[in-house]
Formats: sequence, structure tokens, C-alpha cells
Amino acid sequence: MTRIPVLAELDSYLESMIESMTQSMKMKLRLPAIARGGWLLTMLLVTTLVSGQVEPATAAEPAAEPAVDQKIATAIGIDGARHLLGRTIFGAPLDQLQHYSSQTREEAVDSLLETLTTSAVTPLPSWASLTPSKIQQQRGKTAESRKAFQKSMRRWQGELRGWWARELISTPSPLTERLVLMWHGHFTSEMTKVRSAPAMLKQNQMFRQLCSGDFRQLLHRVAVDPAMAIYLDTRRSTREKPNENFARELLELYGLGEGNYSETDIQEAARAFTGYRIDNRTGELRRIRRRHDASEKTVLGVTGSLTATEVVDAVLAQPACAEWISRRFWIEFISPTPDVKVLKQWAQALQQEQWSLRALLRITLLSEAFWSEQNHGSLVKSPVDLVVGTIRSLKLEKAPAGQALRTLSRLGQQLFDPPNVAGWPGGHQWIDATTLLGRRLFLTAEIHNLAILNQLQQLPETDLRPPTNDPESEPEMMNPKDSPEMKGRRELPRRIKARERRRFMPQVLRELEQLWQSLGDTADARSLRLQQWLLPFKPVGTVVQRGSIRDRFGSVLLDPTYQLK
Repeated sequence: MTRIPVLAELDSYLESMIESMTQSMKMKLRLPAIARGGWLLTMLLVTTLVSGQVEPATAAEPAAEPAVDQKIATAIGIDGARHLLGRTIFGAPLDQLQHYSSQTREEAVDSLLETLTTSAVTPLPSWASLTPSKIQQQRGKTAESRKAFQKSMRRWQGELRGWWARELISTPSPLTERLVLMWHGHFTSEMTKVRSAPAMLKQNQMFRQLCSGDFRQLLHRVAVDPAMAIYLDTRRSTREKPNENFARELLELYGLGEGNYSETDIQEAARAFTGYRIDNRTGELRRIRRRHDASEKTVLGVTGSLTATEVVDAVLAQPACAEWISRRFWIEFISPTPDVKVLKQWAQALQQEQWSLRALLRITLLSEAFWSEQNHGSLVKSPVDLVVGTIRSLKLEKAPAGQALRTLSRLGQQLFDPPNVAGWPGGHQWIDATTLLGRRLFLTAEIHNLAILNQLQQLPETDLRPPTNDPESEPEMMNPKDSPEMKGRRELPRRIKARERRRFMPQVLRELEQLWQSLGDTADARSLRLQQWLLPFKPVGTVVQRGSIRDRFGSVLLDPTYQLK
């Protein structure tokens, strides 16, 4: 039996959580029966995670392990395809898994890398075309105009979150969005503090443009990014009063990691980042000479009248920089515990490849560590992994992006708002009593609602108009015009009416039945293929073998191993 690697790390945390839960059981048992049921289901899920001993989801283990070269030259199969795509593109529908399953490791990875792009396909919000000067004009000079402007800015922030959620769900290059999300968590900026949707959009587009390009260019761009300048206060740093925020994070979190710099390096680097301001006409960060400290500085052994450019170059010249970025790729794609020797090899290769992030990604995905059975199931799915991955796997991309966005927020991953400068902590910290219950809710009621909404969204607006005497009708549904406002409205979360549930649920079940029948010739074969498709291991819970198709699929989605990748 193979233990799920990540559960070893979760044991102490979850056991202490269970103990605290147990102390409060008397209070919980006073709740209504339905609340007690939800509580007990959460407890069951937690204890199953802690005690789970599982095997890979295959029919039988091979008698002998084939040689490494032989493994690489053979097709990766469904299990290999699920592992590769689950780690890189949030999961995949079965037909996509089958396509990759017939390829070797190298063929599959190269095919995946060919999907990388530098731009989004989702149309940008209407305000994205406004120039910085036009946006400033909207602010106005009166208290009333400024209040209206702030209201517009809050609306823009919501529209930007919805825009990225739509791109995550429907992009033809989910690997690109995986990298954009990774860099957003690495080079963190929070919308809550920045409060500028245009600046956050610009940063997001910069990540997409450079996410698999030259890391040197990416780090230089981050150093003068307007959203970053707002978030870490570079725009307020002067030669009289240098602000150390960005300098500290550049060395500690973005470029080198702890132990590879001194406090003096931070102080000196902070002086190099003084005098930078955002130009209201262009929206770009520029250096104001009279506010910049042009005196001699020494950062990481480099001495001179240093500016942002020279400090970033000094960071890139450190051997620790390439190792730090290699570590980021290991933690994102392999496991929470990097192999230091392997990281040194990757760092050397990264520098030899002229800092190509695409080359580093290829090295990562072809490494023995990535394909090792020991690292399968070693990562906990983030809310984006769980929600977006499930939507994409079940081909529910037409459902409103706002529906997914609301779930992501409830599960602890608000797009454009990591909790702090270190980004989302990830790992077992995605799991607590509240989020476990929220994850279960998503995989039961919410996924069925998404399936119905997916059906609704595929119809023209005129087909969705209820009869004029329908008591459930809403005024906005009476206008069939496909205006930009209507398109935006169709992305908003909404409650399904009883009439719509009666109309569309049978079609959802028919499509589910067709999918079930396509899995194999017998019920046992279908059940095994369903588990191979969705689970990294054999299930630790009970998979329904009899009953409705809805129950069979539901039992697989609710198995605790579905929370891992």
C-alpha cells in the first residue's frame, strides 16, 4: 500500500483540528438535523483524509518496474495523462486524456508546451481601452464626481475578476493560465490595496506575455510595474525617506530567498528604488531624478550609483536566483519538498538556456521527480484546481464565470487578492472545517447547478424568455437584445428557478448517461475508467456501483482523493 504523501503533512494539523472539533460537538449537536448532517459529513471527510491508505487507480500493480529508459519510450497511458494534465492544466475531459495517453512523456510534454500563448482570448472589459489620462478625467474635481468615479472603480474590479475567471474556464491554453496564476502568487499584488483595475489588468497581461519567456525580462518588468509600485509603496519612496518594502521582497520572496542577502543589501537596494512615480498620462513608472538617491550604493557586492535596473541585474547574477526560481517550479508542479541537488542541476540548466522559463518548465515536466509514484498525490488542489478543473473536465465551460468566481472566493482563493505579500500559502492550509464543507457543497449541489446553467447559456436569449404570465419571470429576461450589458449579465452568478430545473435537468442527466456509456462496455469497466480519469489513486471511500448515474459520478467526485493531484 502506498500512503498519499501529502497526508503525512496534514496529519498533525488535521488531528489537532479534529480534537478542537470534538470539544465543540455538544454545541454542534444542538443544531438542526440538516446542519448536524453537514457537520458529520465534514468530520468523515477529514478523518478519511488523515487515515487514508491508497494505491494508484489501476487494475493491478506490475510485477516488476520497467527500466527508466523503457518508461520514457512507452505511452504514458490514462494514469500518466491524468497526472500530467492534472498538474498543468487544471484537469481535462476524458477525450483529451485519451489523446495524450497514447504519447510518450516527451511527446506529451512537447505537445502541451506548444499550447502556450502570450495573450488572452476573452474580450477585455470595455474600460480596458481607456487611456490613463481619460481615466483621470473621469475622476473629476467635485466630491460628487469623485464618488461616482470610486463606484466605477469598484465595479471595474469586479468585472476584472470575472474576466479572468472566464479566461481560466474557457481558454484554449490552460497551461498559460496556470503559469499566470503561479506568477501572480509569486510576484504578489493585492487588488484590495492597489484598487486600480487597469493597473492589475496590466500586470496580469504582463504575466501572460512573459510567463514562459525570459525570466530576466520578467523580473525587470516586475520591478517597474505600476501595480507593484502601489502595492509595495515604491511610488512613495524618496531619497530622504527610502521605503524598504519592495527591496525586501525582491530579495526575500521574488529573487533569492532567505539567507542569500543581508539587511544592508536591503537598505542599499531601497535607496536604488527611490524617486519612482507613476505618470498619470501614460500609466508607466518613471524615475524622477530630483527625488532619486543617486549616491554610491553597494548591493550584493555590486557598487555604483545604482538604479532599479542595476539592482535587478545584481540579483540575477547571484547563483541563488536560478535555484530559487527552480524551487518555485518544483513546488508548483512536483511536491512541497524540493530536492536540493536537483534544484542545483535545474538552476545550471536554466542559466545555460538563457533563463528560458519554457525550457525550465520542460525540464520540470520531464524529470523523474515529476513522474515518480512517490510524488503522485503529493499536492492538495487549490480552489482554482478544484473548481476550474472540475468545470473543464466535465465540459461545463458555458456556465456563468461569476458562479465559479463566487465559489473560489468562498473556498479562500479570491482572484487578484492573495492574502499577503507571500501569496497563497497552499498545501494543507487550503483545508479546514469551513473549506472542506464548502468543497463538498461545490461537488454536490453547485456542480449540478453549473450543469443546468451550462445548458441555459447555450441557448439564445429569446429561448430563455418565460411566458408573460410566468410568476417566476424577471424584468431583465424580457429583453432579448444581446447587448454588452446582457453579455455581462450572463456571466453573473444566478439562482436557478424551479421551472428551469424541471426543464433542463433531464437533459443534464441524458448527457451524463451518454458519458457513462462511453467509458466502457461493462459497468465494472466504466467504473474503473471513471476512477482512472478523475482520481490520482484508488478511492478510499465507497464508490456507488448501483443506482443512478448521478450517484455514481457523485461518489467519485466526493472521494477524498479527488482533493489531491
